[in-house]
Amino acid sequence: MSREELINIIRMVAVFGLVFSLWFICIIVWLGQSLTRLKAVRKRLGIGEKETDESRVLRLWREMHKDTKGIKLAKESTFQARLEKLRHDTGWHTPIQTVILGVVGAAILAFAATYMLGGGVILGLGISVAIVASFWVYTQRRISKRAALFDKQFLDALGIAARALRAGHPLVGAFQLVSEEIGEPLGTTFSHIYQEHALGMDLQDSIRKMANTTHNAELRLFATSVAIQLRSGGNLADLMDSLASVMRARIRLNRRVRVLTAQTQLSKKILISLPIVLFFLLNVISPQYMTPLYTTLEGRFILGVTGMSVLFGAWLMGRISVLRF
Repeated sequence: MSREELINIIRMVAVFGLVFSLWFICIIVWLGQSLTRLKAVRKRLGIGEKETDESRVLRLWREMHKDTKGIKLAKESTFQARLEKLRHDTGWHTPIQTVILGVVGAAILAFAATYMLGGGVILGLGISVAIVASFWVYTQRRISKRAALFDKQFLDALGIAARALRAGHPLVGAFQLVSEEIGEPLGTTFSHIYQEHALGMDLQDSIRKMANTTHNAELRLFATSVAIQLRSGGNLADLMDSLASVMRARIRLNRRVRVLTAQTQLSKKILISLPIVLFFLLNVISPQYMTPLYTTLEGRFILGVTGMSVLFGAWLMGRISVLRF
């Protein structure tokens, strides 16, 4: 490395440090403003004010949710169990190993095709990373949609179970009725509970097992409540109605939060997608203009810093846009 190249690197690092310092100061100011807006949002939601009946129900639900987090199976810590959890949350019937191998194979093929067509190593890596990132985004959206459908079906299931219990059906019969009336994904869950109980497993153990398998907070709360009621005695139909009212209140609050944070979510998506889209467009429209980024040391340094900045910005905006209540 010559002296001039060393001086250029020092200059770039100095300029980057200055720009990063200014950017960090702006982030600090932005965080201060975000905290102020967060307090205003919490005030609008009624959080932290005098406790009402609805807020008391939500507080009890949150406390129970924290307590039920401790009910976990030991095998969840293994990598195989995490992959199985991912497959269950997404609703895929194909083994998760097959899905991952398919995505990795598609990324490798895209890299090879890009490199053979003269796109270069950097562009090939970018396309491969884009394929993996797109698959991850699709997976997260699928999990979110399935979880929302599960919550909606669970509300209907609680109503069906309460009416069945009041009509004289046993608890297992109510679960069987739910499995027959409601489809995927909740119907299969209650069908497994009914089948395992028919094979001789204790009902409480079967419910707790399915709650740990589905990793759903509401089902864990349901499992804990049913287990307490079965041990101590009580009106199970009223329990179903109480759980349904708590879930409805939580869903209403979640919808209000999503409305209040919709602008931040949209800004996050636009600010993250703009540099990525422009980067690929410039590579297609004017490859000569982008060549210095791949052939020079300074260009590679700029690409690396840009990639890290985009990832850090995505992480930071994702953390800011989450309203914890």
